[in-house]
Amino acid sequence: MKSVSKILYSLKQGIKGVFHNKAMSFISTISVTASLIILGILLTIVLNINQFIKSTEDEINEMRVSIEVDLDDDARIDLKTKMNEIQGIKNIEFKTKEKSFVEMKKSWGEDAYLLDGVENPLDDYYVVTIDNPQNIKSISSKILELEGAIDVSYYQDIMQNFLNISNTVTKFGGILIIGLLIICLVIISNTIKSRVYSKKEEIQIIKYVGASNIFVISPFIVEGFIIGMMGSVLAVGTCIGMYGYILDKIREFASSMMGIPVIPLANISTYLIAVLIITGIGVGILGSIVSVKKHLKV
Repeated sequence: MKSVSKILYSLKQGIKGVFHNKAMSFISTISVTASLIILGILLTIVLNINQFIKSTEDEINEMRVSIEVDLDDDARIDLKTKMNEIQGIKNIEFKTKEKSFVEMKKSWGEDAYLLDGVENPLDDYYVVTIDNPQNIKSISSKILELEGAIDVSYYQDIMQNFLNISNTVTKFGGILIIGLLIICLVIISNTIKSRVYSKKEEIQIIKYVGASNIFVISPFIVEGFIIGMMGSVLAVGTCIGMYGYILDKIREFASSMMGIPVIPLANISTYLIAVLIITGIGVGILGSIVSVKKHLKV
């Protein structure tokens, strides 16, 4: 019963503290919200880039080897044999232009009828799978030296660009987020510090009569928790709304975006709720502890 009374006291005092200085509490909440919105935007960008890279990772290890148009079967088989001798090549698959044209029609979906009556513009080629995408350039150079191979194309440069973007967003976004969260800590700390100063004498009295540090700090932790929670809920709602709007726009241009994997709203919402709520509450509680810690010594 005594423990319940202490909890109720902490909750009551914490809620009272939030509304004691409405202006500072509002500023703290908005600061947390703005910082977490930026965090949410960066999180969705990085997650979608990583999703794209993961879904196309097989293509990173593949290269398309175009062969001479008039290459006979013996020369084609000889070319495959020589490519198999190159270290780092895992698999070689021959694709005729007819098979490739059928696959192209399938990838076009409902728009496949546009290719009806069109003369097949494709050529026969080999799909070469390698062990390590880091060696794709050197293997490509060796293949081009072989008789019958006229061109080698692959997607490594595109994938590398996406990796660079993801790393850049993660690196500089992390620095930005850390800076913003520090600002939030300072603002929340100052907000609660003003409340601590107004109750300084009361804190000293209850400390002299034997109150524990937990009992003294609990109302301020509740106050920081509430500020962090309000800021994170607002940020989650904003980020989910923005992401849903963007997905709707993508669906409007579904034909042009075909084949580009985007994380569904339900999945991204789980990430956003988990990360933003935990971060917001953590910042609020930490700011409270920082503001009241030095006043525990009497």
